Amino acid sequence: MTPSAEVEFRHESDGERRLEIELENVNLPSGTVLNVLIDNVRAGGIRLDGGLGGELRLRTDDGQTVPAINLRTRVVITDPSGATVIAGSFSNLPLPGASPSPSPSPQPGGGQEFRIESRLAGAAVNGLVPKGHAKFRVESTGRRKLNVEAEKVNLPVGTILNVLVDGAKVGELRVGPSLENELELDTNNNQFVPAIDANTTVVVTNQQGATILSGTFNTTVAAFAGNDIDNSQFFVEQQYRDFFDREADDAGLTFWKGQLAACGGNAGCMQGQRANTSGAFFLSTEFEQTGYLIYRFNKISFGTMPRRNDFLVDMQAAARGVVVGQTGWEQRLAANKVAFAEAWVARPSFRAVFDGMTNAQFVDALFARGGVVPTPAERDALVAGLSAGSLTRAAALRRVADNASLRQREKNAAFVLMQYFGYLHRDPDAVGFNFWLKKLNDHGGDFHAAEMVKSFIVAGEYRARFNW
Repeated sequence: MTPSAEVEFRHESDGERRLEIELENVNLPSGTVLNVLIDNVRAGGIRLDGGLGGELRLRTDDGQTVPAINLRTRVVITDPSGATVIAGSFSNLPLPGASPSPSPSPQPGGGQEFRIESRLAGAAVNGLVPKGHAKFRVESTGRRKLNVEAEKVNLPVGTILNVLVDGAKVGELRVGPSLENELELDTNNNQFVPAIDANTTVVVTNQQGATILSGTFNTTVAAFAGNDIDNSQFFVEQQYRDFFDREADDAGLTFWKGQLAACGGNAGCMQGQRANTSGAFFLSTEFEQTGYLIYRFNKISFGTMPRRNDFLVDMQAAARGVVVGQTGWEQRLAANKVAFAEAWVARPSFRAVFDGMTNAQFVDALFARGGVVPTPAERDALVAGLSAGSLTRAAALRRVADNASLRQREKNAAFVLMQYFGYLHRDPDAVGFNFWLKKLNDHGGDFHAAEMVKSFIVAGEYRARFNW
């Protein structure tokens, strides 16, 4: 059986919020409780009834927690083992009675261009939540193109995944070294491209038929000539995905789009503002307390920088549910950091290095690997806290990672590393990394003067990610 679901969110004028989910055709035993995840955070459960369906209804007026929802929010329903049952995202298609969406079937040689997309979602695979997009367009000439991209699929390199449109296999993609890849079909290449319109489903499965990602074509996109990354809204949304590992919140998207719009189309202003916008994501509180914290954990634990694929898993754990500015974000971030540090010190790789050390040796080793010398008072306070039991090793790890000298010392190296992770989706090569680190150091960390961010966002390797 093919599961289906409808999800509706309402925000009333009096402030009440409602989230309703109705699920059908789930071929699992009656009484099975399925998990509902909203942007990777559990929002509730659905107990299957005898009709192989069920529902979840949340209302703030009933004292229930209703998560924040926008047009980019992803919804995933999993079975008790955590495997994806069905997933997708909210849409921007007009409501019934509103203006109709563009015609899904323009005629060759004379129809209008039509474009529609789907954000693909799925449950965690080996500790990493995959993401994806499916894009379909029909040009005025009748040419049809389909692009299906899967990212953060934590499966062995070379794993082949099937791509199905409305249940029919249309192609395959192979997991690459960066845990991502895409399928591109183009009628101009004599390839079969299925007809797609609103409510067409796309599913990415493994060879055993288990769903990795799924979604519905439900997001209309205005025709845009050229590379998608040159579109201001897409550009801003992509910064959230690449650096925060989440979709943009409405307030943030509106703010950064406004910064770009203020250029009024002036090319020089736009180039500088795009670099400023993107650079601001690394310098933000949200990244400072998640991605940059992970970098510092690696540095003081092992004396090395993280590798991208490991970083992706850690980033999701540290940033889960954190949206700076939303109610309760500070408490969620604090809880995430505590949990992440506890899990970090329990890792076999960490224990293999530090388990045989005394508390004094442990503290000294963390500072030494970080390349900083603490004040005697700072060092002695950590050792005393560990010896008295008022501090755990996880808490001491966090305190060392937050050392001001360490944060300043490693800021430029972390900035360069994140350019490779975020823009190019790969680990850096030594020559390129050292070139940009020297240039950033030579300019006192000023990424504008070093032209670092600007160079990455105009690089062919970056732009090729979005050209289809």
